[in-house]
Amino acid sequence: MTLVVFGEDMYTAAVIESLVKAGHHISLLVTPDSGTANFKVLDEVTEKYGIDFVKTGNINSEAVGEKIREIKPGLIISAHLRRILKKEIFSLAEKGAINIHPSLLPKYRGLSPQHQAIMHGDQESGVTVHFIEEDVDTGNIVLQKKFSIEKTDYILQVQAKMLAIYKTIVVEAVQLLESNSFEPIKQEMSQPSYFGPLKKSDREIDLSKTGEEVYNLIRAVSLPYKGAFYKNYVLWTAELTDDEELKNKYKDAGLYFEEAEDRIIIRLKNEVLVSEDFEISKN
Repeated sequence: MTLVVFGEDMYTAAVIESLVKAGHHISLLVTPDSGTANFKVLDEVTEKYGIDFVKTGNINSEAVGEKIREIKPGLIISAHLRRILKKEIFSLAEKGAINIHPSLLPKYRGLSPQHQAIMHGDQESGVTVHFIEEDVDTGNIVLQKKFSIEKTDYILQVQAKMLAIYKTIVVEAVQLLESNSFEPIKQEMSQPSYFGPLKKSDREIDLSKTGEEVYNLIRAVSLPYKGAFYKNYVLWTAELTDDEELKNKYKDAGLYFEEAEDRIIIRLKNEVLVSEDFEISKN
């Protein structure tokens, strides 16, 4: 089956690698010409496999549509694309279009799903392959795979688990779609959740929150992202502690810098976090 892929980063490249190695033919990769796109990794994978690579300011343009109509693909795949495909584009393939979403839909539709899973203290998350519809992340589910989130996992570890699934799930999904007997699963609409992109205010530490909530925030927005912050301090990692000495020393909620220990103490209502991995922002 001839495929057209939309995407913009290393996850897209991993999906392309997996599909080509499984014997599928990818004719075209379309990438938004934006600051978020990793052109280097995409240039490498498309050159390696002789895939036509289009960088465009408008992924839904008539020029992109015309190129797809010439190819007549069996399937369109959106792999880590941060833009919304319009019906004029996603309806151009024989079997329609699928999207790879890094959550267990219908949970955490929209953007920042992997961050939200950590911020909400989830013990598991996953990757969903679903059909694309005009409404965001609402299409019937082709395949889902789960992975565990440990209490010590930061966003980097969660994304590594997610990437490992990306390397297999799309190939399996395409195999299912090639079967005439396959029936996708309708999404459960009773308890969906939707989130937009993370804003700076979402990364700000709120001293009225519990220690677990603050710890989860730090884990969710750590490197390679911009980090959780309080005033001009950015915290990359932290630990919750029951140290009574610290609780007695710092009775009022706030952030304290212990210069001698080169560490940050965050005193919350009933708990204390300690961070030795932080920086002082100049902004």
